Amino acid sequence: MSRDNTIYIGRKPAMAYVMATLATFNHNDVVLIKARGRSITTAVDVAEITKNRYMDGMEKPGITIGTEKIEDDRGTRNVSTMTITLVKGNAVVPAEVFAPRERRERRPPRGERREPTPKPKPKSEPEPIVEAVDVSKISGVGVVTEEKLKSAGYDTVAKVLNSEPSELSLKTRLTVAQIEKIMAAAKEL
Repeated sequence: MSRDNTIYIGRKPAMAYVMATLATFNHNDVVLIKARGRSITTAVDVAEITKNRYMDGMEKPGITIGTEKIEDDRGTRNVSTMTITLVKGNAVVPAEVFAPRERRERRPPRGERREPTPKPKPKSEPEPIVEAVDVSKISGVGVVTEEKLKSAGYDTVAKVLNSEPSELSLKTRLTVAQIEKIMAAAKEL
């Protein structure tokens, strides 16, 4: 067997090796996935993803395990090895895996980037309402709510509508949801 059908597992994500395995299956009926040490788990993941997700009908993989002696600055040590032999069998490499994808427009280089469009500035104050309608005229405002609004200085519909719900809530001790309902009813006047 030649080395062009061998995938050596390293530190890349498993899907990188799955794509390499599928590409190798385009030209070979047998692919060897080799790993040492901590990469063995990735090799098993690559074989399982290839077999279960992309190539139904593949023959049962063959597994060869072993030990290699490696010499380094700390002396000689044993490292586990694994070779997984994948045989294509009746399986077919899915064409959509290697189909060209639509290309997105690339971003210009940093020096050529356009300035971001400025966001519109929020209105500092809503348009004032000049009508001096008493808050008691707002639908849903009872005696207690009317007292709370007036004691906080909101005695007209215009003052209620020109305020922020959170500010009005703090001053009247009504919830923001209640204030929003009051404001919605006030807008209908």
